[in-house]
Amino acid sequence: MNELITSGHAFQILRAKDRKITVAQACAGIMSESSLRRFEQGKTSPYLVTILPLLDRVRISPSEFFTKESNFQSSNVASFYDAVSQAYNRRDVITLNRLLSKIQETHTTEPIGLPFNRLDQITVRSAIGMIQSTPLSEADSSFAVTYLKSQRNWFFYDLNMLRYIPLFLTKTDLVWLSQNIFSRASAYITVLNNADLVTNIVLNVATALIASAREYDEAEDLLARSHRNNVLQDKLEFSAHRKVLEAALVFHQGDPTTANKMHAQILDALEVLSAGWNIQQVETMWPFLTKTN
Repeated sequence: MNELITSGHAFQILRAKDRKITVAQACAGIMSESSLRRFEQGKTSPYLVTILPLLDRVRISPSEFFTKESNFQSSNVASFYDAVSQAYNRRDVITLNRLLSKIQETHTTEPIGLPFNRLDQITVRSAIGMIQSTPLSEADSSFAVTYLKSQRNWFFYDLNMLRYIPLFLTKTDLVWLSQNIFSRASAYITVLNNADLVTNIVLNVATALIASAREYDEAEDLLARSHRNNVLQDKLEFSAHRKVLEAALVFHQGDPTTANKMHAQILDALEVLSAGWNIQQVETMWPFLTKTN
């Protein structure tokens, strides 16, 4: 079993074994050599404001440092969403139901007033609903949206939840989500894999706006704003799916010939890039996006 190590020991490994930097080089102008040695030996615990300059000195990011400190163990939040994602990708409803039962059993351990246990349950129910094409309760969708509206910035936790709920939101809530995704997710979009999560959310929201809400203008605006977001531009899967959604909008605007031509061009481009998974996704999405009834 992996065990946690002290912050000082983690820094000592990164400094000496990975970077091969001496104590004197690491601490010059930041703290005394004796203070750094005591930190690395676990005898003192400097404030984070002191540790950050040390990390800058050895060119190690805080996230890399804390990953080492935890001996590469995932946080509870990351482990939870990994479990949901893996089960969802396998379409494993049995595992998702077990996960839901486990969350419900731990409900009493969360302090009164915190929303997270219920949000975790909503996430799992949404994943199950996407697999089984069953609705999310109005109470759950309303609770999730109320929570999201209360948050100034959306973090890793919130973005993971948002991967699963767009298809269950009302037209009004979908439009609100479309108009707020970038303003609330942008502050931390380059942290962890948040950019990947945002691309997934944009695609899910645009898909729901087109296929369910029939809000074509809103979907077009969302895709246009995503096209101007530099963080999202280098992602092949996002670009391909965005183009499919743009082609679907052309279809619903009354030009199926051009839309089908755009769709064929996307498939041709993905074929050249040997992007087999993306080709399968595009072919699966097209009939769903171009339904007229």
